[in-house]
Amino acid sequence: MTEASSTMQSAAGTRLNRKGRETRQRLLDIAIGCLAQGSGEPLSANRVAREAGVSWGTLKHQFGDIDGLWAAVLVELTDRSGANSPEIWPRVTGSVRDRVWEMVDAIWTILDTPEGRAVETLRAGLPTGRDERLRDFPLTTAAMAGYEDAWLRAFEYFLADLPLDPERVHRVQALIPMAMRGVNNERRLSAPAELADARHCLVDAIAVYLQ
Repeated sequence: MTEASSTMQSAAGTRLNRKGRETRQRLLDIAIGCLAQGSGEPLSANRVAREAGVSWGTLKHQFGDIDGLWAAVLVELTDRSGANSPEIWPRVTGSVRDRVWEMVDAIWTILDTPEGRAVETLRAGLPTGRDERLRDFPLTTAAMAGYEDAWLRAFEYFLADLPLDPERVHRVQALIPMAMRGVNNERRLSAPAELADARHCLVDAIAVYLQ
C-alpha cells in the first residue's frame, strides 16, 4: 500500500479504518488489472466493483465517481513507479547518448508492464478533446498531468549536470514519450531486431540534437 494509512480518506473526506483501506487498495489493484488487460471493454467503474465483489455504493464511498477512481489509479501508479521519489533514483553517469538510452530503455520496459499498459489503456479511453476531458474527467486529467510531470522531472535529473541547451532539453522531454508510444505500438507487429534498431536510431538522433 503506497498511500499513508494515517491520512487516507474516503471521497466524502472521512478517514478510512483498516478495513476501508484494504477495500480501497483491492479496488485500485483490480482497476489496474482491468486496465492492463485491455480487453476492449469500455472503462467501467461497475466492472471494477463487480470484479472486486463490492457494491457501486462502496466504490462511490471510496472514490466518489469514475473520475475519482481513475485519478486515484494514476496517483497509485505514479507512487509505484518511484518517479516521485528522487532519493531512490540511481546515480547518473555516462555520455549524453548513454543517458538518453537509459531513459528510452526505461520507458520501453515500463510500457510493457501491467502498470504501463494500464496507463496507456486509460489514456486511450479518455475523451480525445482537451476541453471534453477537463469537463468530464477533471481529476483524472490533473492526475495524468502529475504522472507525466513526475517522469519529466526524472528526465531532467538524468541530464541536470550536463551543459545542454535548456530549450532543446525541453523539446526532447516532449518528444521521447510520444516517440516511444509510437514504437511501442509496433511491439507485437515488428521483429525484435527492427524494434531495437528503431530505438537506437531515436537515441542517436536525440543525442546529436542535444549536443
